[in-house]
Amino acid sequence: MKKYFLFAAMLAAFITTPNTNAQVSDESAILDLIENWAALENNLEAQASLVRDDRVQIGGGIRQTDQAKNLEVQIMRYEALVESWGGEPQMIVRIEDPLIRVYGDAAVASFLRLFDVAPPGKPANATGRAWFSMFLVKENDEWKIAHHHVSSAN
Repeated sequence: MKKYFLFAAMLAAFITTPNTNAQVSDESAILDLIENWAALENNLEAQASLVRDDRVQIGGGIRQTDQAKNLEVQIMRYEALVESWGGEPQMIVRIEDPLIRVYGDAAVASFLRLFDVAPPGKPANATGRAWFSMFLVKENDEWKIAHHHVSSAN
């Protein structure tokens, strides 16, 4: 009888103990997604593959809920900048101080994004800084960005 009680107690402890390995794995996957998203600033269509079709984006006092139209506007603005600069800029984007909280198949992340841009033949702009917060959703074992909010860190 004691053997069964001990086994039941161990089984209950195992079942109720949070799976920290899964959470660490999810946090790592989310950080990889965020860093990949940041690295794709000069490839907006590839970047858009990391966000949900229903993503909400808030920044500069504007909330955008139509992801397809938002992407169209971003591409138009980026192409106009590239043309005004006379070519593709060099760009380095970094993620600093990430804080990620996982809640099952949902997660919240906040981080500081630093970015440097050097138009062709010109000195690099001053380092830009912005705070981001993101809400991410895991579907079919894949994390995607469902919402993000950006504000100046100056």
